[in-house]
Amino acid sequence: MGYAFALAFSKFFFPTIPTGAYVHYPTISTDMLGSLDTSPALGKGLNAGTGKGLRGSLKKRYWHLFANLYSRVGGSVDVVMTNSSWTASHIRTLWGPVRTKRRKPHAISVVFPPCAVDEIINSIPLTAESEAKREPTILYIAQFRPEKNHTLLLRSFARFLQSHSSSKEKENQPESLKLILIGSVRDASDATRVYELRLLAHELHLTPDHITFITDASFPTILSRLATASIGANCMWNEHFGIGVVEYQAAGLIPVVNDSGGPKMDIVIPWEGGETG
Repeated sequence: MGYAFALAFSKFFFPTIPTGAYVHYPTISTDMLGSLDTSPALGKGLNAGTGKGLRGSLKKRYWHLFANLYSRVGGSVDVVMTNSSWTASHIRTLWGPVRTKRRKPHAISVVFPPCAVDEIINSIPLTAESEAKREPTILYIAQFRPEKNHTLLLRSFARFLQSHSSSKEKENQPESLKLILIGSVRDASDATRVYELRLLAHELHLTPDHITFITDASFPTILSRLATASIGANCMWNEHFGIGVVEYQAAGLIPVVNDSGGPKMDIVIPWEGGETG
């Protein structure tokens, strides 16, 4: 996982033993530092706009001090791998200068995480017949955590339904359009979050005909939803990689994702002259 402080501690006591880290997500990044001064309306993470006022100034100072310390301890790691180009870019910025000073011979590399692509391809055939059976469904597969930004999708979906319901053209009425949220519930806080999302859906007048919550779904259930949905969503700002987005593509869905992080740099990119999402 790339526990920089633990590795630096080990390096201090055992300086001749090589250390390695596979960094899944930087503990702090330059994007996080920059988000403190941005408007929350821009959707740049949970800490957007929190750098204002006395408390914000102290937080900003603490984050910069922590980033400096993180750079120093991370620079002690001998072999560094990251899970995406986005993660690699930030780790190179933070750890790179210290690694250069310490003459680390191995460059920071990208090793993409394993995805269930083969199993999805074998389970979901992509043919003209199968594509014709897809439903007007938006699928969002993500843990029910704050940074996954489910509220953005619910509000956007409700706004879309409202704007089209007011249309005079009956053929544009999206009666059959549906949003399906699938994710794991780790603890009581996640369960509370799902409950709050259900309340929000009720406030937005999203009926069970338009929205479905599926918690702790089995893999066969996920495969069945991937086989019939049309669009795969990801609302997280700076998703470190985006395994779910890869699985959307493998299943033939059109990914609609936040224009940032791993999905932007590694996954939803032009391929053979065409767009992939």
